[in-house]
Amino acid sequence: MTSEKMMKEAPVWKLILTMGLPVVVVMIVNVLYNMADVFFMGQTGETLQVAAISLSGPAFNIFTGMGTLFGSGACTAIAMALGKGDRDKVKYYSSFCVWGSVGVGVILAAAMLAFMKPLLGMMGADSETMGYASTYLTIVALGSPFMMFSGALGNAVRADGSSGSVMVISLVGTFANILLDPLFILVFRWGIAGAAAATVLGNVISSVLVFRHIRKSDCFSISPKYFTLRREIALRTLGFGLPMAAGTVLMCFSSMFSNQLLVKYGNIAVAANGVAGKAGMLTGMIVMGVCMGIQPAISYAFGAGDQKRLRKILMGTGVAATLVSTALGAGFLLGREAFVTTFLDDPQVLEYGKLMVVGSMVASPLYGIYQLCSVYLQGTGKVSFATLTALLQKGIFFLPVLYLLEGAFELMGLIFAGAVTDVLSIAAGVALCLIWARQQKRAETAKEPVKELQSGLCGEAQA
Repeated sequence: MTSEKMMKEAPVWKLILTMGLPVVVVMIVNVLYNMADVFFMGQTGETLQVAAISLSGPAFNIFTGMGTLFGSGACTAIAMALGKGDRDKVKYYSSFCVWGSVGVGVILAAAMLAFMKPLLGMMGADSETMGYASTYLTIVALGSPFMMFSGALGNAVRADGSSGSVMVISLVGTFANILLDPLFILVFRWGIAGAAAATVLGNVISSVLVFRHIRKSDCFSISPKYFTLRREIALRTLGFGLPMAAGTVLMCFSSMFSNQLLVKYGNIAVAANGVAGKAGMLTGMIVMGVCMGIQPAISYAFGAGDQKRLRKILMGTGVAATLVSTALGAGFLLGREAFVTTFLDDPQVLEYGKLMVVGSMVASPLYGIYQLCSVYLQGTGKVSFATLTALLQKGIFFLPVLYLLEGAFELMGLIFAGAVTDVLSIAAGVALCLIWARQQKRAETAKEPVKELQSGLCGEAQA
């Protein structure tokens, strides 16, 4: 069964396993990729360098967010086009995805290099961590074109159901990073510079592999001749990618504010938060993988106007995502001491870290619901609601909650601010999904397409 035929006809649970599982593997690999630098740096006992990597995370994630803007947007646009049988536009979407993301990445890298110290100061770096963080971020910025290329195009090629190929590409790049980390950090003793170099080289390898995959495809293209800034290609791609990108970038700024508050409690607290946060990241990324893996099928069914199949896909994905998030949350809560000491075997870090894992995991059973809401709204082209859902969790709710709880409960408030924000965001996300579903139901009953709502960049999709 071809990938496109599978999205159209395969049973829902087979669809979840076939399309969701490879993306889950990719997400796990990406978290391992993210954890590798912290883990191997932790083996040196250099707490300040571990803290510096954590402080550099928000800036690093800006590149990820921009890659998501183009890659996730192209994935949705391409899947909808395939569902409608409009294959001619696929090459234009994929070419715009690549050249647009690389160009923006170069501009961002130049700006980051020019304003490195003020940027790191905003993230919470102090005199002890500034030099380390600057070294790490400089090397990462220089490798940004490869990060943008592999991230954006790797996202886009999922649109035709080729999740397995994406999984292999991601695995190879990440394992290269994991193998290079101990070599550069522990053997060559390059410290934080070695961690950054391993990250960049892992992305170079992924870029080469995704380029080879695209060259063999008769569906996608990265040829500059298909690159265009026409509204129906550029704005449609960016509009569909905006929700996930907005959430990722806003998370960077939220992390900056969080780190600024954490620094008041010492760099030990920053390092512990960097370690404990990996548990929440791993759980969130795995659940996101389940939902993102099925997103092309959601977009395909929506593009084809098959509402009955769309509802079946959503129901099955919701059950799977909730079971996974609950199991992972329970596992991390029970094994939190072992998890923290795996990275840094320091009594002070352990004391903070165990409590921070609880803060990260207490709302974990709800993660699946939030991710499904986000993917459903984006995958069906309801860009305004999808963007609002992302903004609520990463900023509109989070920042007020962060400062209110820190003011009232100090460090304890910081630790549980994320969980409180998650509960509020999930409630809002479910409400927005129900509103959108009712709009679709009315349109289906009237046998009319859902009317397109133009909202600037984010013109929303027609059924």
